[in-house]
Parts: sequence; structure tokens; C-alpha cells
Amino acid sequence: MKRVLLLGEALIDFLSDDYSESLSQVQSFIRHAGGSPANITANLLNLGEEAILITRIGDDPFGDYLRETFKERGIDTTYVQVDREKNTSMVFVAKSKGNPKFLPFRSADYCIEKPTDMARLLKKTHFFHISAWSISHHPSRKTVFSIMDDIEGTNTKLCFDPNFRRILWEKDEDPMQTIKEVLKNTYLCKPSDDDAFHIFGRMHNEEYIEAFHQLGVQNVILTMGKDGALVSDGKRIQHQKTVSQVVVDTTGAGDGFWSGVYCGLLNHQDIFTAAKWGSAVAAFRLRTIGSDLPLPSMEVIKSEFLM
Repeated sequence: MKRVLLLGEALIDFLSDDYSESLSQVQSFIRHAGGSPANITANLLNLGEEAILITRIGDDPFGDYLRETFKERGIDTTYVQVDREKNTSMVFVAKSKGNPKFLPFRSADYCIEKPTDMARLLKKTHFFHISAWSISHHPSRKTVFSIMDDIEGTNTKLCFDPNFRRILWEKDEDPMQTIKEVLKNTYLCKPSDDDAFHIFGRMHNEEYIEAFHQLGVQNVILTMGKDGALVSDGKRIQHQKTVSQVVVDTTGAGDGFWSGVYCGLLNHQDIFTAAKWGSAVAAFRLRTIGSDLPLPSMEVIKSEFLM
């Protein structure tokens, strides 16, 4: 079985108890196990696929909680690194039916080190998944680029979640220089329209697609919330309507979309069909609160949203 290898943040999501447009108005939060790569890993395991997570947490109570949660969700903790000096990262999120507002407090998550058995890990890896979080700081950026060198010329494909926000990066950095280095080697990129805006500024959605392709991305899926998604393989662009009918909370919907796409690709679907599977998993996530509830099988999800 081919697998997805995911590198990036595992953290605590403190999700507001009530809907809010501003964190300054929130009075109480509910703890969830979060971090996009960790969520996608758990989702893929629920969907019957093989996924390995490389991440870093603190040697603290929140780290203990994440490690126990990983075990409960079936995630192999072999590559969950424990930092003895830095704390587990956390993010405060305002529950929303649109693009949620968040405030990160980062520490251990950007100190991920390269596993010593990387060559063995990559032998069965079909997709290597990273996000803008993992390249926003050293030393994890160095780790990512080292693994990118390892997969060059192999059958492992780089997939990039460009969830860029300036707040995640060091103040004196030029994020675009780093992002462009990643994009020129990227097989699949799945920005939201909000992600694309934060990277390129205000443009038409089709122009976002073209901008990613011009920087070297082979396949682009631009998600647009209630307006569905634009899917492009570099030769044609297809608009796909959303299959979601109920929106309770958008937290975790993007991770759900990624999970469905990977499930499709691992099952020999083309990028357009895989995007439909992604939309279905996202729709399932949108009607639940948080991003850490288990998913049913892909067949159950498809039967509800795609039949």
C-alpha cells in the first residue's frame, strides 16, 4: 500500500464556545486536538489509507494529551518528537461559518527534525505533504527542504497546503521567496480563496489558478467555500459546486478536503474526481464542531454526498 507522509504542526485548538467574528469577544473556549497535518493523518486512517505523521510537541500536559489522542485515533507515534525545552504549540480559534479568525502561540511545532530513517520512510511514500506552517520558521524549514532534496527524482510527489498568514512568519523574513521555492516543485496545491488572497493579493479566482501554475504547480484545487472549487490540471479548469448543505463549523473542513483528495488519488482517481471526494469529506466535517471527530468510511461519505 502506498501512503501519505505528513510533516507539520500538531497543536491544541482552543475553539470558542460560541460563534464570534473576533477573538476579543470570546469568553470561553473548548479544547480540541488540532494541527492540519495531524488532522489529515487521522482522517486518512479513518478512510482506510496509510498515513504517517512527523511532528513535534512539548514535554508538557498538552503534549501528553496530544500523544494520548494520537494513540486513540490510531496514529503511529514513532515520529512524534518530544521537545524538552519548548512547549506544545496552541491556537485560539473563533468558531465561524466563514473563514475563522485565529491567534497562534507557536513553540515546539517549528522545531521538527528530520528522522534518521528518512530513506526507509520514503520507499513506500507516494505523497509528501507539508504546509506553510512548517516552512515559516527554522529549523523545520531546513528539515522540509532537506526532505524535498531526498524526494527529487523519485516517485514521491510533493503536496503543499499554502495556508499562508503573515502572522506565522518571522518579522524580517520574505515569505514569498520561500513559498516560490516550494511551489516550483509542487505536484498538488490546494489553496482556499482566502489563502490565495494572502499570498497574491486581490485577483480573480482564475488568475489565482494561473499564478500557481506559473510558479510551477502541476495541479491546483482552489476552494471557494459555498461557491465550490476550481480544479485545474494545467490543461483545463473545472468548476465543481459544493455538496455541503449544512454548515455548523468550518474548522477542519480544509483538512477534510485534503483527506478526500488523497483518498481519491491513492485509489487511482484523476484530480477532478479526487476533488469531488475531497468536497464530500469537507461537507461531512462542516456539519460537526471541531476537527477531531472520527470519519466514517469513504464509501459511506460518498453514498451520502456524491450519489
